[in-house]
Amino acid sequence: MKSLAIVGLQFGDEGKGKLTDTFAANFDLVIRYQGGNNAGHTVYAHGKKYVLHLLPSGIIHAHTINVMGNGMVIDLDALEKELEPFHIHQLRISDRAHIITPLHRYLDAQAEGNASQKIGTTLKGIGPAYQLKAGRIGLRMSSLMNVDRFKFELKQLYDFYGFNEDVEAYVQRLTPFIQRLRPAIVDVGSLLEAAKEKGQSMLFEGAQGMMLDLDHGTYPFVTSSHPSPTSAAIDLGIPQGWISRTLGVVKAYTTRVGEGPFPTEYDNEVSQSIRERAHEYGATTGRPRRIGHLDLVMLKQALRVAGVTELAVTLFDILSGVEPLKICTHYRFQEKEIMTVPAHADDLKQVTPVYQTFSSWQEDLSTIRTYEALPKAAKAYLRFIETTLKRPIRFISVGPQREQLIEVSHD
Repeated sequence: MKSLAIVGLQFGDEGKGKLTDTFAANFDLVIRYQGGNNAGHTVYAHGKKYVLHLLPSGIIHAHTINVMGNGMVIDLDALEKELEPFHIHQLRISDRAHIITPLHRYLDAQAEGNASQKIGTTLKGIGPAYQLKAGRIGLRMSSLMNVDRFKFELKQLYDFYGFNEDVEAYVQRLTPFIQRLRPAIVDVGSLLEAAKEKGQSMLFEGAQGMMLDLDHGTYPFVTSSHPSPTSAAIDLGIPQGWISRTLGVVKAYTTRVGEGPFPTEYDNEVSQSIRERAHEYGATTGRPRRIGHLDLVMLKQALRVAGVTELAVTLFDILSGVEPLKICTHYRFQEKEIMTVPAHADDLKQVTPVYQTFSSWQEDLSTIRTYEALPKAAKAYLRFIETTLKRPIRFISVGPQREQLIEVSHD
């Protein structure tokens, strides 16, 4: 069975959607295994721009079955709106995925309004949905198979928190969509097992990035799930061995949205220029992304945790003319050089990044289609990443369109 997992290795927004969309045409199933509509994949296809928050990126392709795994948390209002341009027959949703309701969004806003709890969430209710899931009081998609049962369980949950929104009106408004959605709600593990027996190919898609992983990211400034493909098995109900290749997506520099430590961040005219040229604003919230130099310490940790076998470097064209051009090779912490990411956020805030500086290039890379045609300085920058991380760079993105993806041969 042909299989590939695509994962972001930084703080999300690495351009995973473009890669997934590019490869999806060659796969039978595109499977997203975690996260909610706090994610945002921007995909350009058929002359249009699509911003996907819940749907797998393969939804653009009419022949592809798109699967939402039980590791996801799903806002029904958001899903209904996002599905409008697409066909529901392309979609399968795990009956074990959890549901986000107005209560979850309310709890998210309450936490963010408390200075001691603020981490810069998207206010979409993602964290509370995972909290209630772990607390064993969440609602799952299987509840939608019986509207009266869903209404009863929702009322119990609202009463538990003293949340006074009208359950009857909420369920009545959603009932037509729920009825439309029911045929798509399935046991995803069994679905994938049947697909494997038929020899169908699978593309696994994560949301956010590895440094936002609940366990291995910059805790507590993280998401509430595990973006790593190593967690996809439990998030889908399949064996880990079904994923044979893992493509790690690396932005040529680093960006972050929201609160949290960011060792290589800088804020000056150069970072402002990068932000405007690359339109570095959150696809979900529109917030300006923080800009920083490429950080190999974080990337090494992400590679190990995610089991990455090969790399894709994105937004490489944005670095043309950027000076100084730097890559962080290690940290200095408490008078020692370290090659690991400190577990505590306070310690990570105190590290001093140590850089290697590279020669810049001025050429426009957006029209280049082969690795050989890249400027000498650009190739040196890429070779350093490849050599240090000990993973081959298979793809280089020099623009948002599909044809602006350079495939690198490693014969």
